[in-house]
Amino acid sequence: MLKQTILLVLLFTMTACSNDARETNADQPDKASHGIATTEDGVEIHYRLLGPSDAPTVWVGYPWTPGWNDIMAQLGTATSQPTKELLAALSAKYQVIHVDYPRGTGASTGPLPRDLTPETVAADYIAVADAAGVDRFVAFGFSWSAGFGIHAASRTKRIAGLVIGGWPVIDAPHEQIVEMSRATVAALPTGTAKTVLGSNVNYYQSIIDDEWDADAALEYMSDRAGLLYMFVGSEDVGVPALGVTLPVADPIIEHKATLEAHGWQVHIIDGYDHMNLTISAWLPQAMAFLEGKRW
Repeated sequence: MLKQTILLVLLFTMTACSNDARETNADQPDKASHGIATTEDGVEIHYRLLGPSDAPTVWVGYPWTPGWNDIMAQLGTATSQPTKELLAALSAKYQVIHVDYPRGTGASTGPLPRDLTPETVAADYIAVADAAGVDRFVAFGFSWSAGFGIHAASRTKRIAGLVIGGWPVIDAPHEQIVEMSRATVAALPTGTAKTVLGSNVNYYQSIIDDEWDADAALEYMSDRAGLLYMFVGSEDVGVPALGVTLPVADPIIEHKATLEAHGWQVHIIDGYDHMNLTISAWLPQAMAFLEGKRW
């Protein structure tokens, strides 16, 4: 039962494209400069800089980090992520801030009790950019970190654009993911995984409590038209085999015209769901979308 509960919440706290991954935590680029960003509440966030320093910058964190793979292993749901492939492709053209994020993963400290909210995330993104000497950047994300990007970009203009997948801007199922996350956290033994997934509960619950206005967020981000890209598998409905459905693709498909009217390019990838969306199904199109753009 614990295994099934963990799988339910990990549906939206793990990356797509795990089934075509071959890399392990050790398969990371060696040539990188490391840094630490210290937040106002004293958390230290570790990052690495990859790629040409004179190129536009992209942010890459969860779920493409060794720290997240470590948590997956603690939960008994070992997976390898295509981190090396993603970072190699991005760092060939862009400066990459590769961040141990969220708080408490990898070499980053924290989380603090009930600290992870959309406001915290936005401040953390800016703290890392400041420490790295970066003005504006495009944030990459999938699932949980797609939500990070959406909420951070609706609070600061420092995020020049988004390349995100597997989570809607409009009609996101916050209540359902909170329910699943609470069940998982309650069942886990004390440890890093329990603490970090507790942040997952607090993050989504704070969105509900604040009665977040998706329409206002779309308006705020609309000046970044041309740098807003969303992808999703057309069959992204949760884990039907476990009796759980969670609407992810449907809100994106339903509101595709609204998103496009606000400057998004929306890529619906036929035949894929949240779990089997391979990196080869979305990264080439995302790279083509960014080609030739500056920020």
